[in-house]
Amino acid sequence: MPSPAGNPARRSRPSYLAAPPLLSESEPFEGAALLAEHPGALGAVLWKSLRDVCAWTATPAEDRSDLYPPGASEARAAEIAGAAAEPELWAPLLVIQQLLECSDDVDHPRLVHACRAIARWGERRGFTAVQLAFVQAAACLAPEHPRLAYSVGRLARDRGEYARAESWLRTAIRLARNTDWHTYALAYLSLGTLYQQLGNLPAARSVTLRGYRTSVRRRVRPVHAMALHNMFVITSEMLDFRRAHQYALAACRSYGADHPLFPALVHDVGCFWMLHGDFTRAADVFETVLPRFPEPGDRLLTLGNLARSAAAAGRTELYEACRTEAQTLLACGVAPPDRGAQVWVNLARAAVSVDNDERAEHAAAQALQLAAPLRLGQIQLEVESLLHALRSGRAAEETQFPAHSKLRMDASTEATADAIVEVARAAACR
Repeated sequence: MPSPAGNPARRSRPSYLAAPPLLSESEPFEGAALLAEHPGALGAVLWKSLRDVCAWTATPAEDRSDLYPPGASEARAAEIAGAAAEPELWAPLLVIQQLLECSDDVDHPRLVHACRAIARWGERRGFTAVQLAFVQAAACLAPEHPRLAYSVGRLARDRGEYARAESWLRTAIRLARNTDWHTYALAYLSLGTLYQQLGNLPAARSVTLRGYRTSVRRRVRPVHAMALHNMFVITSEMLDFRRAHQYALAACRSYGADHPLFPALVHDVGCFWMLHGDFTRAADVFETVLPRFPEPGDRLLTLGNLARSAAAAGRTELYEACRTEAQTLLACGVAPPDRGAQVWVNLARAAVSVDNDERAEHAAAQALQLAAPLRLGQIQLEVESLLHALRSGRAAEETQFPAHSKLRMDASTEATADAIVEVARAAACR
């Protein structure tokens, strides 16, 4: 005789209300970062428009008719005409201005599109606070769209607002489950990068694996290679050399030579080998991937790494060529100061490898000059350690293994590393 069915309510998963995502993290008031980034008349108009959208979103529909005072619409139109010198901002700002006139009769999709248009303008101009503020405004207007929530989380993460980023990425995961597996997997990968930046490598590995497994089970091919790439970076930081090489090779094959992120992966593998003393392999892959970086800033970073690896591997002619080109690009100011400082550090280490202490001290001084105003503590510490080693006669040892474990590989891992080099060479010959 079958046993009686239990209470269905007891077997069901407990329900709960998810916490709303954070709208700000460290701003003294809403939109403060936007004003700090973009002061002046246009910044004021953008800030007022942002506040109008946020107020309309937060107000119940039955109370919106009296939300704005009479005459506010005409005053805002005059402000836009006087301040918005950018023609591509006129249309979206005027869409938001119509809120002030007819706040109870709004074309909702058009308002979302206006916020996203302003965010795209901010992205093109490099105004990350403007971009984040208006993407978040769009996400609040359309809280059912996981892709918008993911975009807010990723932008907040890139700005270092980690609590805000985590809350929005968790929201994206919740919204995307069973509806948008691509965004679901991407949100887990972005969350893994966030935990990695915070130094929580076990958590980073766990959530990145979740994103990778989702990409496999749900056949989200564009995310598959990205997940393998991220797993390589995380396991390399965890000093799991065998798995790091396995993930790197799998990512190389999954990307394919024509993928736009393939050069970045090869560069990351080269950095991994360089930091752990395998300069010969590092120089090989940096040399093969260098032509794939036409943008001057990316090429400069690769040249610095190649110069350091080539010098340590005994390839003096290649080192000299890279040093000359890197210094030319540095003199042209093609890279931001933080990247320029890192290149000078690599040139200093390269000079030590070829026993040229004068060049090393000059490059180290240039790195300090760029790093000090930005308070780049890691670079300052690295340069001061190198200068101390130069003065105490231990520079060669410091240059070879600067606070990193020397790479020790078994025969299987050696074979995987050689396979990565071959894949990079084959891609360069295409």
